[in-house]
Amino acid sequence: MRRRQWAWLAAGLLVATAVQAADGPALLTVVDGPATVIDGARQLGATPGQRLAPASIIDTGPNTPLVRVEFADGSALDLGPDTHVMLLPPGLAGSGPRGPAFYLLQGWAKHTSAKGATVAGQLAPQLELLQVAGVTVGRVAGDESALFIESGKAQLLERKLKGAAPQALKSGDFYTRSGADKGSVAAKPASAFLSGLPRSFRDTLPPLAAQFKGKAVEARPLPAPAYAALKPWLSAEPVIRREFPRRFATLAQDAAFREGLAKNLAAHPEWEPVLYPKPASGASR
Repeated sequence: MRRRQWAWLAAGLLVATAVQAADGPALLTVVDGPATVIDGARQLGATPGQRLAPASIIDTGPNTPLVRVEFADGSALDLGPDTHVMLLPPGLAGSGPRGPAFYLLQGWAKHTSAKGATVAGQLAPQLELLQVAGVTVGRVAGDESALFIESGKAQLLERKLKGAAPQALKSGDFYTRSGADKGSVAAKPASAFLSGLPRSFRDTLPPLAAQFKGKAVEARPLPAPAYAALKPWLSAEPVIRREFPRRFATLAQDAAFREGLAKNLAAHPEWEPVLYPKPASGASR
């Protein structure tokens, strides 16, 4: 791609990101420890009061106690250490009438719906939650998933399992699944789950979004994300990564990022047209 085309694409992405952020349906209200936000192709330091556009990616540090996101519908999402999550992933209506509130790729996530409300679902590589009402705590570690219904109820659908039907989960239920096997439900959480539960998840925080009403908060720009930082997302399941060649096209100008893409092309083959574009039909040789 020519330099002028790269510049045009980068400018378009930045404008789109700015418009989305101004009307963003989510807000960062607590940042306790290192965390970053990838908004479009930009990387920003997570900042309380920062508005988040759909498809924003939040990554927390290994020792980050808590990052909280509050949504326009009154629900809240608490993130623990070493967590990778995408908010309001586009084009993922799933089995429910609305798209999921978030996709948990790795780590800890506690979701609290507004009192008396049933909110948009949740996605992880191995499961989908529908008709969520109450408080859920989920953990994804490699090919293992765990979910605790702290209060309320939800419908759970096991993804990538042929013939799976939604299961009704109630307060106190604890679901676990490993690999492609069918999961199981217990009457209480496993001791290992409770011992690893982030300490911040044991407290109930009041809504904080009102403190930032009418305030414009600018997050600190950080260097563009390196390939290694984005690799978990770039090699995620196809439904998540299909938009990435367009979203992160400008990053492929960097030689190191491009090298990472080329070396791991088998993990994300949709990047081949970006790395090795075919000549236009009828082009002179």
